[in-house]
Amino acid sequence: MFTTFGNRGTMHLGLCLRVLILVALTVPIRAAQPAQETFTLTVPNGPTSTLSGSSVSLLCQVSPLFNVEPLEVRWYHSSNIHSPALLYKDHKIQETPVVPRYRGRVSLTGGMERGNVSLTLERVTLEDRGEYVCQVSSEQWYEKASVFLTVNVTGREPVLSVAEARGGGGGQVNVTCSSEGWSPQPKLTWRNKDGAEIRNEQEVLNTSDPQGLVSVSSWLLYACSYSDWLACTVSLSEEAKREGRILPHIYTAPTAVPGVYKEALIVTLILSLVIICALCSVILCKRRGSMWSSSQKSRNRSDQAELGQRPADQTELGKGPAETEHLIKGAENTVQTPTEQRAAGEEFNLEAAENTVQTPTEQRAAGNDVHLKGSENTVQTPTEQSAAGNDVHLEGAENTVQTPTEQSAAGNDVHLEGAENTVQTPTEQRAAGHYVHLEGAENTVQTPTEQRAAGEELNLNDWHHVKIFKVNILLDEKNAHPAIRINKGKRAHYVKEKDTEKPSRTHLHVFSEERFSSGQHYWEVKVKDGTTEKLSWYVGVARENVDKRPAVPLTPQNGFWILSYDKEQGFHVNTDPQPPITVAKLTIVGVFLDCDRHTLSFYNVDTKSLLYTFTDVKTSNYFPLLSPGRCDKIPIKIN
Repeated sequence: MFTTFGNRGTMHLGLCLRVLILVALTVPIRAAQPAQETFTLTVPNGPTSTLSGSSVSLLCQVSPLFNVEPLEVRWYHSSNIHSPALLYKDHKIQETPVVPRYRGRVSLTGGMERGNVSLTLERVTLEDRGEYVCQVSSEQWYEKASVFLTVNVTGREPVLSVAEARGGGGGQVNVTCSSEGWSPQPKLTWRNKDGAEIRNEQEVLNTSDPQGLVSVSSWLLYACSYSDWLACTVSLSEEAKREGRILPHIYTAPTAVPGVYKEALIVTLILSLVIICALCSVILCKRRGSMWSSSQKSRNRSDQAELGQRPADQTELGKGPAETEHLIKGAENTVQTPTEQRAAGEEFNLEAAENTVQTPTEQRAAGNDVHLKGSENTVQTPTEQSAAGNDVHLEGAENTVQTPTEQSAAGNDVHLEGAENTVQTPTEQRAAGHYVHLEGAENTVQTPTEQRAAGEELNLNDWHHVKIFKVNILLDEKNAHPAIRINKGKRAHYVKEKDTEKPSRTHLHVFSEERFSSGQHYWEVKVKDGTTEKLSWYVGVARENVDKRPAVPLTPQNGFWILSYDKEQGFHVNTDPQPPITVAKLTIVGVFLDCDRHTLSFYNVDTKSLLYTFTDVKTSNYFPLLSPGRCDKIPIKIN
C-alpha cells in the first residue's frame, strides 16, 4: 500500500513541476510585448488605383512584424481627421464615430496577428478618392503613414465631327474629337489609318464638372480625304480606353452647307420661286386672254349671223339695197351682244366658227390695221376704260372678278386654288411688313447671323462667335464686401479692411445688379491698366443665395465658378484638380455665360483665344461677380 502511494505521489509531483515550468516560460514572453517598443509603418511608394465600383486594399504593415491586436488602428481621409473611415480599438472594430458612408464597406483583412493592418474598401465610388492615413497607436508610441487612392472612371465613346477649316485651309478640314465622364484626366491620341500617332497642329482642352469628372476635347487640322480615316483614342490605360473613327471629308448636303454657301442656297431658292411665279403668271394671263378672245369672237359671230339673215329677209320683201343697208345699221344697234346677253342673264351658244373671226383687239395685237364702223367696235373694254381713267360700271360676272394681283393690291384677301403665282414670296411678305408663317424647308433656312443669334452651331473656341452677345452690367455697391469701393458701377478697388466697419467677411468680391436665367451673355473685365500689374483678382459667376460665411470655400459645389490670378500661383480655376492654364499676357478677360447650355467660358481678349470652359454650370439664376483682390489697391473694371 505504501509503495503504491509513493509512486502516485511521484507522478503528481512531476506533473506539478511541468506546469510550473510552462508558467515560468509564458510569463516573461507576455511581459516582453513588442507594443512597448518603437515601430514603423510600411506603405506603397506610389498611389493605389482602382476602377469605380470595384474593391481595393490600401496596404499598411507594422515593422518589425508582431501581433498588433492589442493596439489601436485608425484609418481616416485626410479631409476629415476627426471622423475616421475605420476605427479598431479594444480588440474590435468600433461602430462610432466613423463617417456614415464607409459603414459596411470597410474592413481589416490583412492579418493583424502578423502585423498587417491593411484597409479593404468595397464598392468604391469617385467620392472615395484622395489621401488616406493609417495610424497605429500603443500606450507609449504611435506611428502613421499616408496612402493615396485614385479612382479610375472610363468615360463615353468619343464623338467626332468634321468642319471646313477657316479661310479654306488649303484643302484642310477641322476634325473635332470630344469625350466626357473621365477620372482622372485621360490621354487623347490622334492616329492615322496606319496607326501612326499625329502630333502636329492639334489642340487639347480639359474641363471638370462639379463631380470631378473630366471632359476632354481636341481639334486637328487635317488634309481632306474620302478614304483615309482618322482615329481618336481617349484612355487612362490599355484596359480603360475608348476609340472613335471618322473620314475627314465634308459632305456637301444642303443641311451641311456652311457659311456663305447657305446664303447662296437661300438666294438660289428665292430666285427659283420668283421664276416659277413669273411663268405661272404668264400662263394665267394667257388663259384669261383666251377667255376674253373667245367671248369677243362669240359676240362677233352672233352679230354677223343675225345681220346676215336680216338682209336676206328684206330682199325677199322687195326692199332695195339702200333700204337694206339702212335696216342693217339700225338692227346692229338693237341686237344685244353676247356680253350684253350674259350681263342680262340670258344663255347663248358659241359654235366652232368663233375661232375663225378675229376681234379688233386681236387684229390690233397682230399689227393689222383695224377699220371700225360699228358701234360694237367703238366701245372700250372695262380694262381699256380703266386705263383711260373712266369710271367702269361692271354688271356681268365676267367683268366683276378681279385677278388675285388686283385683289391683293386692293387689300382684299386672296383665295388661290390653282397654280397662280400671285402670292408673295416670304421675302416679299417680310419686306412689306407682314407676318410670315414659314412651313417649307426653303423658308426655315436661317442666315448665319440668325443661327448665331439663336445659339446654333456656336463655336466656343471662336471669340468672334461669342462677342456678339455682349451685355452691359453694373456692379451692385449694396452687395459688395466692405473693403471694396465701387465707382459708377463699373470700377472696383480694394481699401484697407481696418478702415472699414465690418471686416469679418473672408471672400472679397462684389456681385452685379443684373442676374441671368436664360440666353447667352458676354461681358469683359479689364484686369490690367497700362504697365501696372495686379497681384491678385478673380472673376466669374455665382448662383443665387450662395452661402457667404467665411468657412465656405469658393467651389462649384458651393455655387461659385471663377477664374483666379495670383502672382505666386498664376492662373487657375476653382476645380479639383486644377487644370494648368498658360497665359503669356492678359489685359482683358472675356466672360461668356450660356444659360441654356449651362456653360461658362473665359477668354483672353488680347489674343482672342479661349482659356477655359465650365461645362456643367447649372442653377436657376446667375450673378456675375468680380474681386479686385486683397494684395493691392489697383482697380479692375467692367470694360
